[in-house]
Amino acid sequence: MPASTAPAASAPQAAVPAAAPQAAASAAAGRRLAALLAAPGRYRTRWLRHVARATPGRINQAAVTRVLAEWLWLGGEASEGDILPRALRDRVSRALGGRAISAATLRLFVAAFDMTGADEARLWDLLDGRPEPGADPAAPAAPAAPAPAAP
Repeated sequence: MPASTAPAASAPQAAVPAAAPQAAASAAAGRRLAALLAAPGRYRTRWLRHVARATPGRINQAAVTRVLAEWLWLGGEASEGDILPRALRDRVSRALGGRAISAATLRLFVAAFDMTGADEARLWDLLDGRPEPGADPAAPAAPAAPAPAAP
């Protein structure tokens, strides 16, 4: 009997390493996507048009969902009668939080925000598991601003 339980016990362990790189890739792509949308510039301006009440330093996910819904409506992929912002809410939250971002979700963000080729390529690299150049894939994300130099 112990021999028959060994394969069952090892099967879940084998699944964990396969899921870990994908989760790390999703997290990295999500962080980069959030950074692009938060930085001053055209991506931020696009979602700021839909903000009812701004919170400084935070991405308004409701406004982001409106940008995505508007793009789907204008592209004829959905009718304006569809309640898309509500339907997209969880998808946007998972993507920007780095919990899960699918290829379809990334394509939607790239198209709706009319991302540059360089930004799009970097996001795909991250989603494919290719870390930032020179970054240690096992290291935590770098701080947004460098620490002040010691005198």
